[in-house]
Amino acid sequence: MPQKKQLSTQPKWTQDVVSFDEIIVPEAFLRTRPTPEKTQKVVDFVKRTGDLDEPLTIEKGSKVLKAGYRRYFVAKTVKMEKVPIVYNYQK
Repeated sequence: MPQKKQLSTQPKWTQDVVSFDEIIVPEAFLRTRPTPEKTQKVVDFVKRTGDLDEPLTIEKGSKVLKAGYRRYFVAKTVKMEKVPIVYNYQK
């Protein structure tokens, strides 16, 4: 029986883990800047636990970021190679 990917260390609701570089960030997100205080809390959490507190939401197929820009920003800041994600199936 094939091994399922090890997701036990990932945040709750994680459906998969993808390479950070595969995620496409919409222009609307790129024009915003996450709140420094809230961002720092997520950075601290990642440094303490080694992972994000929640998965990013991306569109299945296109890998366009739908939700979690602050967590994306933090993952970029701390140079994470892989990030936990959930899929958004909406068209």
